Amino acid sequence: MHKTIEVQLAKLEDIDIILRTLLELRPHLNPERVREDFKVQLQEGYQLVYVGDETSAYALLGFRAIHFFYSGKTLYIDDLITSDVYRNKGYAGMLMDWVKQYAKDHNFDHLSLDSGFQRKNAHRLYLNKGLELESFHFGRKVKDL
Repeated sequence: MHKTIEVQLAKLEDIDIILRTLLELRPHLNPERVREDFKVQLQEGYQLVYVGDETSAYALLGFRAIHFFYSGKTLYIDDLITSDVYRNKGYAGMLMDWVKQYAKDHNFDHLSLDSGFQRKNAHRLYLNKGLELESFHFGRKVKDL
């Protein structure tokens, strides 16, 4: 009998479950920084959902609510990744479907994310899930300005 995979909301004590997968997305960070940032971001309203088991996240999606003049109450996706080991099994799509429903259920006006140009497979997913290319995102580290 197969266990049903369900989307789970990560709590602070789930950091060890999500850490390895999150570091695949953010390899420039060290585990200690991720642990500290996760704690701070949760206090700021960040939420992270994942699919996986009691030891690891197969895929995860982190998001927050932000209000903008141009888009109103916006659900902004910060992080979305499927671990290399679990790619092409539909987990990212499952998380996208979950977050779209969450946005509807919580009366958001807009769903938004930024994605690096190199992430072509991710872009196909976003387009297949009904998102549109709306803008370019510009930025720079303040120390480099």
